[in-house]
Amino acid sequence: MFGRSYTQGHFMLSRVTISRKYISGWTAATFAPRPMYSYISPGLRSYPKGNIRAYSQSRYKQFGELQSQIEEEKQKLYGGPESEPEYLPKYPKDGKISLLRPTLWAIAFTAGTFYLCSDIYVERQEKLLKKARGLFDMLWTGAEAGSDEERILTLMSDPAVRGLVGRSHAVSGESHAKMIRLIARLPGWIPFEVKRTAIAFSDSWYQLSQGDRCIYTIVGLNAVVFSMWQIPRLLPFMARHFLHDPRSRLSYTMLTSTFSHREIWHFLFNMIALVSFGGSVAQTMGAEQFSAFYLSAGVASSLASQLFSPIQRAIILPSLGASGAVYGVVGATMMMFPHTKIAIIFLPFIGFTITQAFPALMAYDLAGAVFGWSSFNHIAHLGGALYGMAYPIWGTDLWNSLVRTVRDRRQRKEEPSR
Repeated sequence: MFGRSYTQGHFMLSRVTISRKYISGWTAATFAPRPMYSYISPGLRSYPKGNIRAYSQSRYKQFGELQSQIEEEKQKLYGGPESEPEYLPKYPKDGKISLLRPTLWAIAFTAGTFYLCSDIYVERQEKLLKKARGLFDMLWTGAEAGSDEERILTLMSDPAVRGLVGRSHAVSGESHAKMIRLIARLPGWIPFEVKRTAIAFSDSWYQLSQGDRCIYTIVGLNAVVFSMWQIPRLLPFMARHFLHDPRSRLSYTMLTSTFSHREIWHFLFNMIALVSFGGSVAQTMGAEQFSAFYLSAGVASSLASQLFSPIQRAIILPSLGASGAVYGVVGATMMMFPHTKIAIIFLPFIGFTITQAFPALMAYDLAGAVFGWSSFNHIAHLGGALYGMAYPIWGTDLWNSLVRTVRDRRQRKEEPSR
């Protein structure tokens, strides 16, 4: 369905093609129909009985040479120094793998992300509460519209806005009105139809819930990083900063690699899974909590891969992809909505419950981790899945405690100024 892939996966087709080319060439040259006497070299036809052994040895030697050529080509494509693209950073195969530094970085990043998101959440709740109180006072006392309504009216009264959308265009808030005015004030050489299309997109965007906006923002960030991968000049930069290699000693790539996709199928599968499963989770958690959860799930999956790298040193390869975080989202969905019905994308008529399908997917990744399959980063998948399953049990209570702590801190900070 989706997977955090290793970067050497795109060489698979060329490996098979080149190997088959050499093998088929040898078989055609060896087993083509010819007269019997042509199997004996001209120097041996006069004495076939006494030189059959020498002839067999010479043919065996030729076979060995062809076999060596095939092995050389396979070595170049599979594991030789020429097999890796030039833009990939070169790290020693037997280099020391750091465990303490990425672990501390992951803990610090997760703690900082949750604290920042909780502070944003508390600030947004305070603004909504203040707005609700102002609306209640207006209805109770009969006063005129408050400052928010006045600002929206001022924004929509702009002549450029009225010329583009008219006088009765509905808006969902001040930020929506600001976006409409920004589009209306674009340079005059931009066609009117383009501006109207932008207005339609902004209307659709602001009609979405906070959770859906968060999901599509993540999809947009992944799309930007995917498009950067398609620019040849940026490949060295992308390979260094958006691939996670356990030997690189770079900790921040545990985060950046979760927004990174090289192939279109990898990008589409992960984003379809995120949109399919993430909406209900984001709507339940709220945009701020879901953002912290998603980012920390991606880092947790990368950290799991990092910690198990010394055990799997034989298959250490740079990895990228959002599937570790997506596994976390699917795991949280299974714990929060266990009766969710899902279907295979290519077989929509076959349905499962998520509690049936997701454990089977985890069993596949467990087998891949045990037997050393290198198609996907199975350890990262399992790390993200376990994190997502554990978060609804313990993470929600920790989030509520953190929100109360932040709210109390903000109240104590505001008391002296009153």
